[in-house]
Amino acid sequence: MNNCFIILAAGESKRFKSKTPKPYYLYRGKPLFQHSIDKAKESNKFKKIVLVINKKHKKFLRNIRIKNVKIINGGKNRSESSLKALKSIINNKISKVFIHDAARPNFSLKLISNLFKGLRKSKCVVPVLKTSNSVKLKERNNLKNIDRNKVYLTQTPQAFHYKTLLNFQKRTTLKITDDANLFIEANNKVKFVNGEIGNYKITTRSDLIDKKNLKYGIGFDVHRLVPKRKLYLGGIKIPSSVGTLGHSDGDPVLHAVTDSIL
Repeated sequence: MNNCFIILAAGESKRFKSKTPKPYYLYRGKPLFQHSIDKAKESNKFKKIVLVINKKHKKFLRNIRIKNVKIINGGKNRSESSLKALKSIINNKISKVFIHDAARPNFSLKLISNLFKGLRKSKCVVPVLKTSNSVKLKERNNLKNIDRNKVYLTQTPQAFHYKTLLNFQKRTTLKITDDANLFIEANNKVKFVNGEIGNYKITTRSDLIDKKNLKYGIGFDVHRLVPKRKLYLGGIKIPSSVGTLGHSDGDPVLHAVTDSIL
C-alpha cells in the first residue's frame, strides 16, 4: 500500500471573498480540507497523506487537530505546489499518487476505487463528466461551435504513477490547471473514468449551499380583523384601528412561517 494522497489547499481564495480562506471555512461541521483527509483515511488505501497549504494561512490551523498528515507550504501556483508535494515524498517509496483539490469535498470512496482500477493499465487516470450544454470557443474575434460530445469536464482526485508524474513535473514550465495536462502535452495515454455530479468544485460561498439537504414547506394562516385588537405582521406592530383576532398575537405572517417550517 505504498500510495500517497496529496491535497492542494495553497490557493489565495480570492474568489471566495471571505476573511476565512476557503480551505478552512466550515462545511458540514468541519473545515473544507478535512473532508478530503477523512475520505482518504476511510479508504484505507494510502500510506501517506500530504496537505499543501498557503504559508500565509498557517494561523488558521492553530485550533485544528490533524493527525497522521504531512503539512507543507505550497508554491506560487498550482504547478509549484504539486511539485513540492511530490518531492516531499521522494524517499517514501511511493508507487501511486493521487492529486486532489481541497475545494472538492464530496467525492466518494467508489471513485477512489475506480481510479485505482484504472491505474492497473494506465499511468494517468482522470474522472470526467460530459456536458449537456452547447459549447462555443472564442479565439480573438472569432466564434466556433464545438461538438459537446467531444468535450470532457475533468475533476479531481486524479491518479498517477508516481515516478512518471514526478519526472513530468520536474521538466515542465507550464502553469497547469491539473496534473493530467502534463500527460496530454506529452502525448501520453490518459484513461478517463466516470466522474461524479456531486463532486463539484467549491469556488464561491454560494457553492457551499448543500442542495441535497434543502427542505421546503408551505405555510398558510388567516385571522379576522376586529376592533380593539393590535395588528402585528411579521413581528412588527402596524398602526391600525383594527387588529387580528387570535388566542396569541394573531400574527398571520409569523404563524404561516412557523407552519411552513413545521
